[in-house]
Amino acid sequence: MPAFPVLNERCATIALALLLLAALPGCGRENRESAGSGAPPAAAGEAAEARTATGDASTAQDAVADLGTLEAVALELGTTLDADGRVAVAREVVAAADAVHVSLVTVGEAGAAPIAVRWRDAAGTEIDADERAISATGPAVHTFTRQPEGGWVSGRYEVEVLLGGSSAGVRGFEVR
Repeated sequence: MPAFPVLNERCATIALALLLLAALPGCGRENRESAGSGAPPAAAGEAAEARTATGDASTAQDAVADLGTLEAVALELGTTLDADGRVAVAREVVAAADAVHVSLVTVGEAGAAPIAVRWRDAAGTEIDADERAISATGPAVHTFTRQPEGGWVSGRYEVEVLLGGSSAGVRGFEVR
């Protein structure tokens, strides 16, 4: 028996997650949930609101946490999305007029996992938040977008993504 069975299990899980992450670009659209599915951010947000209004999607507050085997493997922040709805190029500096996207890449399965994002200014004051319930059956991308009306005010910001109420990561960025 290995001296550190939990550590070995964790290493194996991480290795599997990295292998699955490498295969993510080839995954079909049915395995991802993204606000950037080729539609402009406003249209994607309107579609999500329409699904919620018709009862096709529930909010993270209404969901009973069912994380199953779901794990966060990457958190990326940038201003453009690729065809899979994932941040195309990670950035730490953005322009005032940019839409800022944050993508959480997950592996595993979950029935109704709550995912939330908290946008904060340099003082740590929450300036925006969003929540939803997700279900996943393999590698998936979950994207949130923020573009303040009138643009970003110059300064430092951070965004934190929570999966099942626990932090999946924090990314800082600067608006110049």
